[in-house]
Amino acid sequence: MEDFEILDFLELQQEQQGIDKTARFLQKQIQNGFKISIVIKKQHKFALAPLQQKKNDLFSKQHQPMDVTSQSSEQTENNDKQGSSTSSHSSVKMNKKLIIPPTQNETPEQNNNEQKSEKSDDDQISLYSKKNCSFEHLLKDNLLSQKIQTGLSFMKDGNQKMALEKMMDAYREGNEKLKQCQDQQQISVLIIICIQSLCYASQLLMDFGQFSESQKCLDKCLNQFEINDFDLKCKIYITKAQCNLLNNQYLQCLDNYNKALIQYEQINWRLEVAKLLVKISFVYALLNDFTDAKKICYEGLQILQSKLSHTDPRIYDTYYTLGCIYYLEKDYDFALEYLNQSKEGFIKLYGEQHLSIIRILNLQGVINHLQGNSIDAMELYEQIVCLYGDSQNIGLALVLNNLALVYLDRMKFKSAKLSFDKATAILKVYLNEQHPTFKRVEKNKKLFVAATLSYL
Repeated sequence: MEDFEILDFLELQQEQQGIDKTARFLQKQIQNGFKISIVIKKQHKFALAPLQQKKNDLFSKQHQPMDVTSQSSEQTENNDKQGSSTSSHSSVKMNKKLIIPPTQNETPEQNNNEQKSEKSDDDQISLYSKKNCSFEHLLKDNLLSQKIQTGLSFMKDGNQKMALEKMMDAYREGNEKLKQCQDQQQISVLIIICIQSLCYASQLLMDFGQFSESQKCLDKCLNQFEINDFDLKCKIYITKAQCNLLNNQYLQCLDNYNKALIQYEQINWRLEVAKLLVKISFVYALLNDFTDAKKICYEGLQILQSKLSHTDPRIYDTYYTLGCIYYLEKDYDFALEYLNQSKEGFIKLYGEQHLSIIRILNLQGVINHLQGNSIDAMELYEQIVCLYGDSQNIGLALVLNNLALVYLDRMKFKSAKLSFDKATAILKVYLNEQHPTFKRVEKNKKLFVAATLSYL
């Protein structure tokens, strides 16, 4: 009896880098024809003691998760006080002597709508929006800064390898120039360039599944430079947590999320706290602690609902996370309900052809497939393939893997082979053959060939 693996976008949030098996398999049986049945396998087991300790560390007496049954009726605390202004000392230093001017986030000032939190998570890394014009021109005109922009262009075009090369070149050259530079303003420019390039490089290395190298880039940001800009430091901790998550290091992930959470709670940036709670809830679900996962996620949702329009995309993102939690708990009815709410919300905002619904459609496909509704799953996967169009990326490869398994279930062998071939062709562009994701799809492809021969 052989194992086929479904890939889902819970894993895609992590899976571009090859998370180790999250526990969903298709088992093949050939009885009176060709059939596939589904089994669920448990994977992650954690000792209760360290997990409980992490819970105690994460939630202080002042920040207890709200009970699910009361979250909709209670008012959020009305204490959105602005953080006290800090002095205008430098936000980033190198070796405690090399200084750059304060960034826009060093003084945690916010208006009543907390506009700081309205900024998209996908915004480019920018540390100089409030600097004087001459400084901004120096940064913009710097050849290394232009090299970062070239790397970003490669990222948009899907050429991740060239993008990574440009980012690392910018860091190495910037770091060498720092050793010789005497002008304080030029030093500030070079430090910003180094941090930007390291952060982008870290993101790219995560895409390649090189988690330790990604962590090294982030550690260089924290260790080589003294960063007093708390928001920048929080974002680095959050990225480190995401890297831990992709590498199945769940307790380390909670540690890094907690470091950022403490900072945001101290200045009462409620929206940032809410977004972190939603991220943390997903980690608890991966640790099979579904009760706390739901409490934490509902608490984050309550904060978001109290501060944002009910049509804000972050509300719909949270519905998606709740769908993920219930999916991991194998409560598929509730999972589908939240996923539908999330999908309907994004469709109202962006339309049915927007890429924001891909991860939702994929997880709906996975659930339908696990429940034996292979026709519905096939339609959902095919819809995703149409949404991707001619673009070639790892997400499409994972969906093609799932679509091939549905075709296999429907005994559409030629279509299954074509989907597997397309998936592996895409993955070869981004990943080496030892990458866990590549090996998983290749394993499915080999099992498909064996199953086809057995059927014939």
